[in-house]
Amino acid sequence: MKINRLIIISFLGVVFPVAAQEQGNDEVLFACMADAMKTAKPATTVQQLREQCETGDKTAVSERILLEKQASSNRFAILPHKPNYVLPVTYAETNAEPYGDLLQGREFDDIEAKFQVSLKYIAIEDFLSDNFDVEFAFTATSWWQAYNSDISAPFRETNYEPELIFNYKKPWNFFGIPVANSYISLNHQSNGQAGQLSRSWNRVIGGLAFVTGDVTWGLRTWWRLPEDEKEFPNSPEGDDNPNIERYLGYGEIGALWQIDRGHQLDILLRNNLRSDNKGALRLGWSFPLSKNLRGYVEYFNGYGESLIYYDQHIQRFGLGVKLTDWL
Repeated sequence: MKINRLIIISFLGVVFPVAAQEQGNDEVLFACMADAMKTAKPATTVQQLREQCETGDKTAVSERILLEKQASSNRFAILPHKPNYVLPVTYAETNAEPYGDLLQGREFDDIEAKFQVSLKYIAIEDFLSDNFDVEFAFTATSWWQAYNSDISAPFRETNYEPELIFNYKKPWNFFGIPVANSYISLNHQSNGQAGQLSRSWNRVIGGLAFVTGDVTWGLRTWWRLPEDEKEFPNSPEGDDNPNIERYLGYGEIGALWQIDRGHQLDILLRNNLRSDNKGALRLGWSFPLSKNLRGYVEYFNGYGESLIYYDQHIQRFGLGVKLTDWL
């Protein structure tokens, strides 16, 4: 294990300071003490609160929940949901076929920028029971032809994803397996286009998170809400992509490995579980650059990277920074 960690950390040929990680540990401690103070007896000392929080059994998931709870008490705060990142440079062989005659003989660049903004708001804490929250989330992921001046550097594709989430934060056991967090969400995803460029679907998603040592596992499965068929291809009403499950399947599994010195490796796997096998693999590596900024390297191979290409195989490699990470 130590050899593997050394290889990964030495990949860039530099050594990163641990100050950012130590700062994160302090923030978790202070958040725990502030939360414990709400129910502590009047005679409880600061030292007792500190000892209580230092000796508690915490996971990466429980620490994020604790920090979110502390931040949500600020009425000006909006929390991160999925990672927020900017990849100024990504490379993929971009297919112009779905765009028809819009390019008028011009071409897309294979090098473009990609970024994601993902936020959530805890609308109701302890809804109906303790540790059960109602949350609103919104994620926008964009692919930007930033260096293609021949076609005025347009945003080639943006996927919008609002969600209503019912989140249960208390750990529980699933057939003997400890679950760190669980949720059900109502999810809409679309690319905001019209006509033949339009892509969208609505889902009910269920998710579980498990923690084993330095690795956090996530499992999501979904059921697509049915839509009526289109009466004719260009109809504004009806299903824009009736076969999307054949490419994106009915669920996915992910894992996040927290390595020494603030490095994190994440992996996402998806498969349609059909004889005509279609799947996807996403690999990510993030590492500290400063107190709050992280470097980020991402590789994607498969179907469903974006809605416009849900039925096309894509390979993409990107370099950039993460503003917020999963954990």
